Amino acid sequence: MVLMGGDSTEREVSLSSGRRVADGLRRAGYHVIEMDVVFSQSLAKQRGLEVSSERAVGLADLVKRLVMHQPEVVFIVLHGAPGEDGRVQAVLDLMNIPYTGSGVLASALALDKVMTKRVLEASGVPVAPEVVCYCDEPTESITRKVGEMLGYPVIVKPNTQGSTIGVHRVYQESGMDEALRDAFRYDECVLIEPLLSGVELTVPVVGNRRAVALPMIEVVPAGGFYDYEAKYTPGATEEIIPARVPDEIHQQCAHYALLSHRALGCRGMSRIDFIWASGGVVALEVNTIPGMTPTSLLPRSAEAYGWSFERLVDNIVRLARGEEVV
Repeated sequence: MVLMGGDSTEREVSLSSGRRVADGLRRAGYHVIEMDVVFSQSLAKQRGLEVSSERAVGLADLVKRLVMHQPEVVFIVLHGAPGEDGRVQAVLDLMNIPYTGSGVLASALALDKVMTKRVLEASGVPVAPEVVCYCDEPTESITRKVGEMLGYPVIVKPNTQGSTIGVHRVYQESGMDEALRDAFRYDECVLIEPLLSGVELTVPVVGNRRAVALPMIEVVPAGGFYDYEAKYTPGATEEIIPARVPDEIHQQCAHYALLSHRALGCRGMSRIDFIWASGGVVALEVNTIPGMTPTSLLPRSAEAYGWSFERLVDNIVRLARGEEVV
């Protein structure tokens, strides 16, 4: 059973990924049931998301269908909360149904950018300095802290959003008000970091106890910023495999990616984003349910490793069963 859709702002990406995963699994010989899950119709409507009330199922119906079909494995392709933050994983754990990807704790930690940084930093993975702020703080207070602790330019990120939604680059103090106002639309907690200039890199990791770092990708968005359009518009970003960086940087990023995967307790798959700036390599984020669209980075890296898309999704299912594939 493939779970996709959801009611987060990443719904369309999830549907695209989920349909592609379902097709790949069928080609690999699996019988597949596709499930468009919408946990809150009212929230989806509030966010302006397109939802077919005839096809989408809520949590209660999902549980009924899980009981009815007794799937061998659930392939989770839900992006954002509650599919990526551990809550769906908790339901499946309670029902004793195996599922792809990380468990409850790792999923919850990785979706929370602030907590991810705390775990990675404690494990020896380099991260950027930050200011963490909340929606009940006065903008003037936040702006003052940013000026004192970071300076400008900075990048403003909703703490638990993905796909660069609600993210803003701010080059001077006068731009903070608008950036914060939009970021707080998506999360009550916002993370502000220095806007680092350098080479954007990403390293997918596949495996459980024996994990492997797949070939590193250099990400070069045509517009200079790897935003939502750059990520999901074909041709909007150049993805170079292998990345055009020294061997030492390849080795560092692979090491830090595996360290991050293990430190958070990830299973199955993850993708760790880095930037190689003047001060060295810095880890940016960990994604426990990477996209599977035609422009997504995990499938591209797996292809460079020698895995077809069918083999990639088959391996992820086998990992969910407890098998080792690397």
